[in-house]
Amino acid sequence: MITLIVTVILGLGFAIFATQNTNVVTLNFGQFYIPDVPLYLVVLTPLLVGLLASFIIYVSRDLSARLTESDMKKGLKKLRTENAELTKMVHKLELENTKLNATNGRGFDEDSIQ
Repeated sequence: MITLIVTVILGLGFAIFATQNTNVVTLNFGQFYIPDVPLYLVVLTPLLVGLLASFIIYVSRDLSARLTESDMKKGLKKLRTENAELTKMVHKLELENTKLNATNGRGFDEDSIQ
């Protein structure tokens, strides 16, 4: 809703500006020239081109950030799975170590995780 209100206000501002600046000018680009261009087009066209360029830059940055975030989430998930597997393996090895110590006549190992 706020976007609609802001768009209407900016549209009204552009319309008022365009109706008050209808003088024609000639644009010179080196050897080339464009005769009889309304002044409001000379002002508003670069503004719109700048807005379009900034929108394209914003979208590309946002897309890049989302792809990077997605890759990091995949990597984190893989590392968590690997961590869980290694924890299980450590637990199995500690149980095996305890069993071997018991069969060899050694007492309880206080340093082992139980």
